[in-house]
Amino acid sequence: MYRYKLVGQNDKPVYELLYEYIRNDILTGKLVSGDRLPSKRNMASDNGISVTTVVNAYNQLLMEGYIKSFEKKGYFVSDISALPKVKKKNLYENPLYVEDNWFADFGSNNILFKNFPHFTWKKVVREVLSTYETELIMRGHPFGNEELKSEIADYLYRNRGITVSPELIVIGAGIEFLYNRLINVLPSSSTYAVENPGYKKIPKLYNSFSLNWKSIDMDDEGINMRDLETVNPNIVHVSPEHHYPLGTFMPLKRRQELLAWGCGAANRYIIEDDFDCEFRYGSKPMPALKSLDVCEKVIYMNTFSKTLSPAIRISYMVLPEKLMRKYIESTYFFTNSASTLEQLALALFIKKGYFERHIRRIKKLYRQEGETLREILLTNKDIPIISLSETQNGTHILVKLRTELSDDEVREKTAKKGVQVNFLSDFCTKLEAKYEHTLILNFSDLDEDTQKEAISRLGSVFTVTT
Repeated sequence: MYRYKLVGQNDKPVYELLYEYIRNDILTGKLVSGDRLPSKRNMASDNGISVTTVVNAYNQLLMEGYIKSFEKKGYFVSDISALPKVKKKNLYENPLYVEDNWFADFGSNNILFKNFPHFTWKKVVREVLSTYETELIMRGHPFGNEELKSEIADYLYRNRGITVSPELIVIGAGIEFLYNRLINVLPSSSTYAVENPGYKKIPKLYNSFSLNWKSIDMDDEGINMRDLETVNPNIVHVSPEHHYPLGTFMPLKRRQELLAWGCGAANRYIIEDDFDCEFRYGSKPMPALKSLDVCEKVIYMNTFSKTLSPAIRISYMVLPEKLMRKYIESTYFFTNSASTLEQLALALFIKKGYFERHIRRIKKLYRQEGETLREILLTNKDIPIISLSETQNGTHILVKLRTELSDDEVREKTAKKGVQVNFLSDFCTKLEAKYEHTLILNFSDLDEDTQKEAISRLGSVFTVTT
């Protein structure tokens, strides 16, 4: 008699549960080749189920080859000895990838839960769900939702001095995705240039495409023009408003020199990464480099990951018309990678003034968090600090150390205390001595209590014990 517990297991159909029980018995050897299964009527009677349910389970087992049917004889277990014996792994016990679990991660660009505009975001999402019907179930526009592009164009005019048609804006799920698409429309023989130090994902992207790229040194005003002329690339990635991680601001004269360089050859382009440009606390941000571009050489890129949340994967780029025409020809068949629901919600969030109100609020919070971290560092007597950067912009502080420990040694010792740190040297493609022993402490997702404890743990790394 074959009895199985087919009631109260889960929401699966009963025939599927019966099929799984019998299959498991065969795979584990409880039922072996040649064993006869009960007739459909007997199996149904033994388990208090319908004959139709048994028929459906048996048919699934027949289709997959676990049992055979012989006319007027019944159902028999198949010979499965030829199947490879695969040892099943429990991925919950042995996951393929485990996220690091830090007490404090100074390398993170996340945000504190309290700093996200939960109520307002839920409000606009509910409004989108109740207002839009067809748009939410149809294939999204390949270059981004028209309403969001229009709102971004207006925002760029008001806040970054850029006059642009929404037609020249492309929306995607993250800067990495947009870079992937952009590379396909730039000249194939291009030599790319990156700032040294600079955003470390960019060289990794170039390497993944087997592109030719070079490092350009930085000076106090941004990318070094003499070095740029010497290396002679035709595509250069820069962050004029607030360089990460140095925090350098590119003045007008250097911007004009860079634009003149871009206008000097037909195949030259400047990629302006305006990441966290909104977070200038002591003064208004300068209009973007793109706002001064009369030769159509600047490709403007930005993201809402820093200003809103990294979980909302919406980034955008503004292309010169010539490149946009090429982009349309070469990528129109791609499905847009950003959620239509989130694009529409973000469009409404900007349109109703919630985004700029959120920026004003979060700027005050980040300035306070930065000043708090700076005070905690200054009062800690264990960390051998030579200098601290000011907190006039951005969401990180540079801490120059006086120590015989290497950057790797400090990182390893700090990691053992549950604290993740990065150094300027991590962002160098060509390491120079002046960039060693300088911590980069991001503070956008650390409250005051966490900051205090994390800095205490960091200080203990430098404490001499006997």
